[in-house]
Amino acid sequence: MKRGDRRGVALIFVLWLLVLLGAIVAEVVSQARLEANILTSLRARTVARYSAENGIVAAAARIEALLDSTPGLPERINTFAELSARLAPLNDVVLGDGGGRFGIAVIDLNARFDLNRTDAATLQGLFRQFTTGTRAEEVVAHLKEAPVHRVGELVHISGINDSLALAVAPYVTVWSDGVVNINSAPEPVLAALPGVSTAIVRSVVRRRESGEVFVTTDAVRPQTEMPAAPLEQSGAGRTLLSVIPSRILIVCRGRQDGHPLTHEIQAVYRVAGARLMLLAWQERDL
Repeated sequence: MKRGDRRGVALIFVLWLLVLLGAIVAEVVSQARLEANILTSLRARTVARYSAENGIVAAAARIEALLDSTPGLPERINTFAELSARLAPLNDVVLGDGGGRFGIAVIDLNARFDLNRTDAATLQGLFRQFTTGTRAEEVVAHLKEAPVHRVGELVHISGINDSLALAVAPYVTVWSDGVVNINSAPEPVLAALPGVSTAIVRSVVRRRESGEVFVTTDAVRPQTEMPAAPLEQSGAGRTLLSVIPSRILIVCRGRQDGHPLTHEIQAVYRVAGARLMLLAWQERDL
């Protein structure tokens, strides 16, 4: 082999080695970036989850403190009515120097019908406001065949399409105890109660909008019936009525500043006097 040919082969070999080395370096850099991104995401998720947990604990403690300071029924009713305003300082809280941040929301589950506990006639009354009577009966019949574990499962029930599921979703839950709070239940929920006329529903809504709170459930009962207690103990087949919630849902979303990942915790509590008892806990990344 001539000397010039040997130089050409050596040059090609060197170029090939440079290409191979460049590919190896690129792969190493890519893996390093991937691992760095994974570590960043893991840290962000940890901070988000820690922040969400802190938000749940802070909200529950604040609610118990408010209930401790309001022993009377009327004052306690007002406390729940003004809960969103009183918990406003927890809507955007920064935790230390780690960049954690959380916001909370509290939902009165007794402002909704429980899909598994509410009687068929009442559920039909709700669905009839958004579809035909025949379809409402069919849908409720299917609902009563098996328990529903999430409101999102409505779309899998025969007779319920996306439109009907979206219309009904704000008025139902699977975490309540079957009690309806007349101080917080929206108009479609009140209108679905058996024996409650449109005039009574509109009167209740109008009185609430004027700032009135109800200390008994008389407002949604026929005038000929006996006055009800703060928590009406009805017989089988009738929806229980109340003036204060017995189930609340605390929703908290935590995140790390500068990172899109958000961690959400949903905690269901039973209201037992001035204490909250944890019943359910669900988490998810958003």
